[in-house]
Amino acid sequence: MKRLVVYGFFIFIVSFGIGYVYSAMWKNNHGDEPNASVVANQNEINVDEEAFVETAQSEEKLSYHAEFALKKYYDECGHFSFQYAELPKELVNLTRQEVEDLYDDWEVESFSSDNLTLCQEIDSLCDEHYMIKLGENNIEIYHVGSGGSLSLYKETDISKTYLTDEDIKTLNEGIFVYGTGKLNATIEDFE
Repeated sequence: MKRLVVYGFFIFIVSFGIGYVYSAMWKNNHGDEPNASVVANQNEINVDEEAFVETAQSEEKLSYHAEFALKKYYDECGHFSFQYAELPKELVNLTRQEVEDLYDDWEVESFSSDNLTLCQEIDSLCDEHYMIKLGENNIEIYHVGSGGSLSLYKETDISKTYLTDEDIKTLNEGIFVYGTGKLNATIEDFE
């Protein structure tokens, strides 16, 4: 086995040496100046490149695994809502223009093969505005809509009998809160 490795290595070295000698001899015979036919072919190629006009353009398309987000801006309150969702299958392999045509009531805010964000401006309040008021027996929570309209969101189990006079006065006037975190914190204060 050792002989086979030694002979293989010897044959490799001899072959490399022969190739080096022949390439040096060829270089000496032909010199470093390019052949006239090679120069002529290069000139033809350069002329063809100048005359070349791009006829096709590949546009970026949405991939199957692209991130998809919906961004809504509410004019009345100035808040944004941002929601990630699964990319609808009908959007896969569409270009930016095709998405804009399909969703003409949305604006394409960002577009790449792996990301799509659609933005929409809405002339109302967002769904995160609440008013906490005192009902007949319990504390009630209302959604605040456009123009200050109220719709019952939830009635709590917090009874009027356990509240202080100051709390009753404040709740009769109503407490405006923004966001579910602030809503929950405010309700916990009355428990």
